Amino acid sequence: MSKRVLEKPKKSNRTKFILCPIAFFIMGLVLASIAFMPILTPMVDILNLVTLPSPPTFEESAPVEKDFSSGETSGVLNWESLDLPGDGELYGELIIKSAGIDVDVYFGDSPTELRKGVGTYIGAGLPGQGRTILMAAHNNSYFHTLGEVQPGDTIEINTNYGKYVYEMTDSRVAEDTDSTAYDLSAPEENLILYTCYPFDRLGFTSQRYFVYAKYVSGPQWKLPE
Repeated sequence: MSKRVLEKPKKSNRTKFILCPIAFFIMGLVLASIAFMPILTPMVDILNLVTLPSPPTFEESAPVEKDFSSGETSGVLNWESLDLPGDGELYGELIIKSAGIDVDVYFGDSPTELRKGVGTYIGAGLPGQGRTILMAAHNNSYFHTLGEVQPGDTIEINTNYGKYVYEMTDSRVAEDTDSTAYDLSAPEENLILYTCYPFDRLGFTSQRYFVYAKYVSGPQWKLPE
């Protein structure tokens, strides 16, 4: 008796011919949508705006405004009761009338603070603490006229806990790597302001312009013993 050899039927290629074009078509749509998304998104937004049943409203949060005119001008402040600033917080204003400077002061000197006003180096002191205060701002914005400050000019710093006055004593240009341009370990309160130099230079500069001022008045902190 002969055995019949059973041959397995070959699989049809019809499925491949149907599925492959569909897969390539879908992938093409995905890639095209990604490529043209920057163009299509504004067009869709405009279409949605035109077809709105009523005009849209744009609500923006009002900028935080603080009044620093009511702080103490003399005396002693209890350190534990002070509302000291946190990182990045607005806590005062710097006023130098002789140079036309009137700008907000922030705690911290990262690019975020320097975009908004004058930054205070966290590793130094705060007004009233009895230490060196080191503040900075951009030369092409808030400290563009810092070079106009002359010895004897008054520098005011109004904070949320007190009003402070300093007298400009000296200035100098130094390299950004020159650590002798400031002394953070000084035993008495003093103020140092600095910015990039020259004043009209955009971008990175290797020099800094420093303004030095001595403490004149303002309430001092009573630190814990």
